[in-house]
Amino acid sequence: MESVLVLKEQTKDLTVLYIEDDEASRRQVSQVFSLLFANVVIAQDGEEGWNEYERVVYDIVFTDINMPKMNGIELAEKIKNKNPFQQVVLISAHNESEYLLPAIRVGVDGFIMKPIEVEQMKDVLRKLANMIEAKKIVSEYYTRLENEVKKKTNELQKLANIDTLTGLYNRHKFNNMVKVEDNKILLLLNIDNFDNINISYGYSSGDVILYNIANFLQLNSPPDVNVFRFGHDEFAFLWREGSLPEVQSFAEELQNKIATFPIKDGKISVRFTATIAIAQGGFDLLKNAHLALKEARLLGKNRIKTYDPDSRFESYQKEIQRHIPLLFDALNEDQITPYFHQIINNKTEEIEKYECLARIVGDNGHVILPAFFIKAAEVSGMLPSITRIMIEKSFLFFRDKPFSFSINISEPDLNDGYLIDFLKESAQKYAIDPNRVILEVLEGVSTYATESNLNQLNDLKLIGFQLAIDDFGTQNSNFERVHRLQVDYIKIDGTFIKFIDTDENSYKIAQSITNFAKSIGAKVIAEFVHSRAVYEKVLELDIDYTQGYYFGEPKSYC
Repeated sequence: MESVLVLKEQTKDLTVLYIEDDEASRRQVSQVFSLLFANVVIAQDGEEGWNEYERVVYDIVFTDINMPKMNGIELAEKIKNKNPFQQVVLISAHNESEYLLPAIRVGVDGFIMKPIEVEQMKDVLRKLANMIEAKKIVSEYYTRLENEVKKKTNELQKLANIDTLTGLYNRHKFNNMVKVEDNKILLLLNIDNFDNINISYGYSSGDVILYNIANFLQLNSPPDVNVFRFGHDEFAFLWREGSLPEVQSFAEELQNKIATFPIKDGKISVRFTATIAIAQGGFDLLKNAHLALKEARLLGKNRIKTYDPDSRFESYQKEIQRHIPLLFDALNEDQITPYFHQIINNKTEEIEKYECLARIVGDNGHVILPAFFIKAAEVSGMLPSITRIMIEKSFLFFRDKPFSFSINISEPDLNDGYLIDFLKESAQKYAIDPNRVILEVLEGVSTYATESNLNQLNDLKLIGFQLAIDDFGTQNSNFERVHRLQVDYIKIDGTFIKFIDTDENSYKIAQSITNFAKSIGAKVIAEFVHSRAVYEKVLELDIDYTQGYYFGEPKSYC
């Protein structure tokens, strides 16, 4: 009895899971366990035992071998796979010696033989209690060690060259390492859709995963190559020496590893893809890599792009930046001017409607087309300002005219949420029947719009405004959404119209779009009709309206 009391001093704080299908054995052993342990949870078969184990953390698991649903060896293996350090003891009958080798292979921590003898049980429990105590001592040691590491890490974080989250070199260190005269190679890596992790699991988990990604990249870095974190989900590798083909080959290999290697944070396990850019040079190294990365993004995710100084993309980006100040000036000096392009009723060949198109008209009368400033407006967030001006000036122009007219609406307009009130106020101010106004949205807006934006379009329809899908056929069409919006018009993109007289595929595509539009009760408008031959094909397809230079160019009428 005295030895049991001594043992209880070692085991009294332990929690135990005991799995046994035999009621008599279960009752006998449970009585002993209840004297020795702080908490004993009992399960009656292997499957129930596994379910209990997944719910709670236990110091020791005792399990019989022969049980229904899942035997003790199978259960022990599952437990050890989940937690190799879990203490597991098998309770075995003397005639079950064939289970000995499988149990050793699984890595169980002890055996208690049936019929159970108190001395044998005491020996096993004493051994396990000593092991658990030793583990606690080691755990306390590692806790102290972790505290010391945290202290040292906090000191390191004060260093300007180290990223505080990952421990990698940062942008400051990179700038110090790259000189104008260098010919280094930079691999810039951006994790695709990483924001989804922060949204789904929170920023704390996101930071842990970023830390693990940094470790993964460091482990997979070639010798003598520095690894950096430039911010958020952007990482970089810097070669002081090397060749572009060598780095491109590494990029492909790394991209494949990232896609197949799960990054974990506790129970969270996620996989990623990465978009990669490569540039070679000195002072402009990072700028060129970012240009290549941006160009790769236009093609999609999980891409690799090497900077090409002859690429038109860089000049295109410069052109956008050049037009942003011009756009600010145009807005401030009231130079946004609507031009009106006639839309012909193919039955009567009379003008029935106009599309209102934005132009910048300078003081010297120079006209700048949207192709040169719309992208700048989109990048700078000025599209809604242009739309407001176009609505105001177009309503003013058509208030005393009999024609219907269309105005282009962008996704930023819908996102800003001002359209319903602004259009209602404008219609009332200029005495315009909403039914005369056609709101043109790009196909992508109908396909990818949020529920809120779709509701706005439906509300505008209920007020009386008509709705057209512009450039139909150029993006991923969502026919269900187009039908749901109950659009009044579908405009076939000029890509499929301008060669309709000579290209059979263009003709077939236009025919399919026309048939779809008519099936949902929408009228069809053909854009880019530039010749008699094209117009005759439009008539042949029984398309309702024509818009194009064949009938005239857009004019300001001012």
